[in-house]
Amino acid sequence: MSFSATAESYHLHDGHILKAVVRNMEGEPCESEIDLDQFIGNQDGWFMWDGADWSHSAQDARLDGTTLTAELPMRDGGYRERQGINLDDRISNEDGVLVFN
Repeated sequence: MSFSATAESYHLHDGHILKAVVRNMEGEPCESEIDLDQFIGNQDGWFMWDGADWSHSAQDARLDGTTLTAELPMRDGGYRERQGINLDDRISNEDGVLVFN
């Protein structure tokens, strides 16, 4: 299940950590976090799942709903327009813990 379906709140911390209050199986709120740098990379100015360390080169990272957005550099040194990746596509809540799928 997508993390946002059971989240009371969520935000981006330190530019790369998703922090959320999500419900566990009993319906109780649980604080959880996941380091997005472990699962998302930058490939020539595009976000990429199964990569790493996207935030090391990103500028102006923020959340727009469940979409992580940032300006990412390309190989030629320029920057693409703001790019986005929907965290609900691969981040879920498993009994009150944010996990990557």
